[in-house]
Amino acid sequence: MKGLYRLVNNSELNCADIIKSYRKGLIAYSLTQSLPDKKQYYYLFQDSTVGNYPTRQMDLGYLQTGSDNGVLIHNGILTDNHYVPLGLPIQEFIQRDRDDYGKRHQRHLRPFEEKESAKWIEAIDFARKYGRKTGISVVQVADKEADVAEVFNYALTHRQLFIINGRHDRKLKNSTQTLKPYLQSLTPGGIVERSLLDAKGKAHLCECQITFAKVDLQDLIKPIYVLTLQQLQPIKGQDLAHWMILTNVPVKTLAEAVAIIDTYTRRWTTCEDFHKCLKTGCSIQQRQLQSPQALFNTISLLSLIAIGLLRTRYLALKEHAQKTTNHLINELLSQDELMMADIAADKYLMPIDLTFAQKHTNLWFMLLLARMGGHQGIKQAGMPGWQTIWKGWIYFQALVDGLNMSKNLFLQK
Repeated sequence: MKGLYRLVNNSELNCADIIKSYRKGLIAYSLTQSLPDKKQYYYLFQDSTVGNYPTRQMDLGYLQTGSDNGVLIHNGILTDNHYVPLGLPIQEFIQRDRDDYGKRHQRHLRPFEEKESAKWIEAIDFARKYGRKTGISVVQVADKEADVAEVFNYALTHRQLFIINGRHDRKLKNSTQTLKPYLQSLTPGGIVERSLLDAKGKAHLCECQITFAKVDLQDLIKPIYVLTLQQLQPIKGQDLAHWMILTNVPVKTLAEAVAIIDTYTRRWTTCEDFHKCLKTGCSIQQRQLQSPQALFNTISLLSLIAIGLLRTRYLALKEHAQKTTNHLINELLSQDELMMADIAADKYLMPIDLTFAQKHTNLWFMLLLARMGGHQGIKQAGMPGWQTIWKGWIYFQALVDGLNMSKNLFLQK
């Protein structure tokens, strides 16, 4: 622990450098994988979460009110064409100056480079570099916060793809009409059934109307595609869902429009699951560090563990649902860790677990971590949550450390 505290407090260690180094490894890893079809893309799902530290003496900045003390953590998760998480190439810590709290309503007057919206540019630059190195096109997927003209134009200028949830009713070029009324005047592209969640998280199958068109907007340098999804069947106690998606991925058929919507909905499960891992698993808001630099370095290091566990859990869920296998060797575990996993499995895994998962698969290892964290098994309790997984991971790493120490003692003798 003392060594860890010395590391994260080292003035020469910077969280931005950690992520930059990680990007190089991510690109090197991608070069070893088989390339997708040219019509298929990788995706960079982006979202921000809040690190709230109200009782700490260090001043991190305000969040929503002047009395808050915390930091905005912006993350970008790269997935392959099957939405399997690959890595975390984007992570930025945004501290809002407390002196600017009274001027927060004037933030739109600042140059774009000084706004929080500039955080999207780093992700576009990464996608450009990733594409040059690997030959794989990356699509930026973001929420309404990214509906910014400068962001669209930067992506369009550099020929980078995006799928962004729109919030602004922009004007059409060479017209007095705005986007939303124009889309309402169009003939719908079709009606599809989609599963939508109510306030309690229960899924409902609802009919939804989809409209799509190519439009030329006043603020943008090139035409883009806009599509809307309008829920037709109400869910009791909820407003009808209505989305407006802006993209430069071609949308010429109903099937292509549905594919764009499906991709956007993956943002919630990917980003929210990662943030749950950071907060309930890694417990980033409970870390007792005394400086912003040490805190941010620690979160970045924990984030790299979290993204590995996120990938493993995603593949484990896929294996459980589809009865497929995906071996862990050279994916998450080192040889020493795999050796310890085999030893621990004999003690912690139950016979019923082996009826669900084959040895050395992602599901097998996730069940092992769950059992080591106190889980009762997926037949009784379903798939484990992040607190259980993280507890099992910490215990597992302690056993691996013990194995390495015993090896060193043997070599010394």
